[in-house]
Formats: sequence, structure tokens, C-alpha cells
Amino acid sequence: MRAVKDQADDMLQQGCRMKFDKSQSIHTKLKMVESILSDDEIRTIRWIKENYDGGRIPLNHARICPQQDEGSLDCGAFVMYYMDRMAKEEKMPNKVTKAQIMKFKAQIFKKFAEHKQSWNSAN
Repeated sequence: MRAVKDQADDMLQQGCRMKFDKSQSIHTKLKMVESILSDDEIRTIRWIKENYDGGRIPLNHARICPQQDEGSLDCGAFVMYYMDRMAKEEKMPNKVTKAQIMKFKAQIFKKFAEHKQSWNSAN
């Protein structure tokens, strides 16, 4: 816990964080660069410092972990689906089908498209 708060203090004091430079890195050697903290990142770091005590977030070990269909390249959507179910404390299926992921992606797209600040809104 102390290390997390120390790292947060360092980032806030320096006003930046380290991140991987995708354009200059190769799989055998990763290059790190400084990135200026955005206002959202600063607010998030401050919130974590003020609210996270190292013990209030329960850790649950999943005995059954759903798997994607073989050959699926939708790992991002799969992880979002999994995290959404976890956050809602819903039962996890043993296997996640392509149809389930497609339905979930459609729901996410609909939320973005209908949001008041989406690309198709007047504001």
C-alpha cells in the first residue's frame, strides 16, 4: 500500500507518468517516455490516494473462468463483457459464445450512439 501512495505522490509532484512509447519500442526492448498527466488522471490519482486503503476492495477468486471461442480476435470486447458481469455480480457462464459478445458489443454501441454527448448529438 505504501508503494502505491508513494508512486501517486511522485506522479502528482512531477505532473507526469511513465508510459510505453509504441512507436519506438520493439518486442525485445520497450522504451518508456514521460507523459503529462491530464486533469482526469490527476483527479483519479487523488481519489485513489484519498480512498484506497489497501484492504477495502474484496478479492474474489473465480473457480470457473469463461473462455472465448477458439479463433476469436475480440479479446477487448470479451474482457469488457467479463468485467461488466463481474461488476453486476452476475453468474459467469463457462463458455462465452460469439453471439453473446456480438449482443454485448451492440449494447455498448447503442449506449455510445444514444449518449447526449455522442458524435451525432447537437451539443
